[in-house]
Amino acid sequence: MENPMVITDADSKLLAYYANMRRRLEKEKLNDIEVDKLYDIVEVTGGLFDKHGIRYMIEGGTLLGAIRNGGLIKHDNDADFDVLQDDLDKIKALSSNFAEYGLEIIDVPGWGLQVTHIDSPCLAPGLWTDGTTEWTSKWPFLDLIAIRWDAIGQKYILAQDVAYHDYPEYYLTRSDWENPFEKIPFGHLMLWAIGGTKNRRAYLDRHYRNWDRMIEMKMDHRSNQYFQVEIQCPLSSEDLCYRPRSKNPTTLKKPYSRTKVINMIQEN
Repeated sequence: MENPMVITDADSKLLAYYANMRRRLEKEKLNDIEVDKLYDIVEVTGGLFDKHGIRYMIEGGTLLGAIRNGGLIKHDNDADFDVLQDDLDKIKALSSNFAEYGLEIIDVPGWGLQVTHIDSPCLAPGLWTDGTTEWTSKWPFLDLIAIRWDAIGQKYILAQDVAYHDYPEYYLTRSDWENPFEKIPFGHLMLWAIGGTKNRRAYLDRHYRNWDRMIEMKMDHRSNQYFQVEIQCPLSSEDLCYRPRSKNPTTLKKPYSRTKVINMIQEN
């Protein structure tokens, strides 16, 4: 006869701890309409950047979602592109192009830019972690995080002060940014990422050491505050799927036509 499994007090405490983490994680999820909005923002932004020759790559949780899950991570609630600091003015010059689709570009001092729906609800005004830089946004949003070349360190780093203060260890190698990118699936979309599976995994290993074993969340994006206790729980097989865009109509002011954009690029 097999010995019955004995659950110790330590086991019970750990199970309760992770159950609480799961409850917290559930609260961070976007609702279905917000998921559709986020995918639509990302699609338009990627398409307009391609059309106007603005280089970007998916980063952070968006790259993690593309590699590990195939799309938007179930509990993720924003999207992230890296762009050059020197391209921010070019991006802001596309405001009227974004407005055609009911989107707007928001200046985020200390970090870069965000793209969101004009009619999305505003988040409460807040301060960045430096305690002085004010920040306001709408929900949900795509972060356009500014990077720059660091000649001393011979790598690309976060270009703006608050971002660098919070994540001084974040960087891209020269080859990450300057070698040809590769389009990879993110849900139903194809987005630019670091070229080569090995290089993308190296990025994840560098910035998410436990990305294939643990779920980790540091920030409440709705309030722009870091959690006092970071959300951490073991990755399960159910976590490996992604949240797809629904089959509901576009959330944009007018439908976005990827085919039209591709034709315009080819004509030019």
